[in-house]
Amino acid sequence: MRACLIQDKLSARQGVEEDNMNVMCVGSHELDPSLAWELVALFLASRFGNAERHRRRLAKMSSLE
Repeated sequence: MRACLIQDKLSARQGVEEDNMNVMCVGSHELDPSLAWELVALFLASRFGNAERHRRRLAKMSSLE
């Protein structure tokens, strides 16, 4: 499981595309509900980019587990 706190569009998209995140954490008191839904939709629509540098990063994280 790879999770991160999502607070904006960049973190919602880039977390999936570059770090292959599969869990989204959102603060309930921090975001307007309409923005939260927009971030959920963006997170779910994003796909891992599978670039070599991103695969290396994931391999480093896996080695620590």
